[in-house]
Amino acid sequence: MMILRTGLRTVAAAFTISAGAAMISPALAQDAVPSPSPAPQAQAQSFDDQKLQAFTVAFLAVSGVKEQYTERFRQAPSEDEKQKVQVEATQEMEQAVDKTEGISVDEYNQIIQSAQTDEALAQKLNGMIGEAAKSQQ
Repeated sequence: MMILRTGLRTVAAAFTISAGAAMISPALAQDAVPSPSPAPQAQAQSFDDQKLQAFTVAFLAVSGVKEQYTERFRQAPSEDEKQKVQVEATQEMEQAVDKTEGISVDEYNQIIQSAQTDEALAQKLNGMIGEAAKSQQ
């Protein structure tokens, strides 16, 4: 289960470069998202379990928003409409993180950036997300 490697990179793109298409359409994300260049402060940071737990809750909320908007994006009749859906989806994802207790959008993005360069963190988060997703079913 590699939730982080596929999903997080596209969500990070939506937040960090405001390219909503990146989180909705992975095919577009490859064009829109430059290769991640690790931010030095993100690599050096360590996050406590409480922060990672908050991230997990936020990640699942963001994934739910992504699911809601993916079909709307696909069915949008024009590029202009697709852009509107992207903007709305990005705002909804940011609100989903903001509503999550114990984490900010900046912290969420820092964890994503760290997970892209820190395999141990990525594996830990994959496990936490997998467990949380199971308990929601």
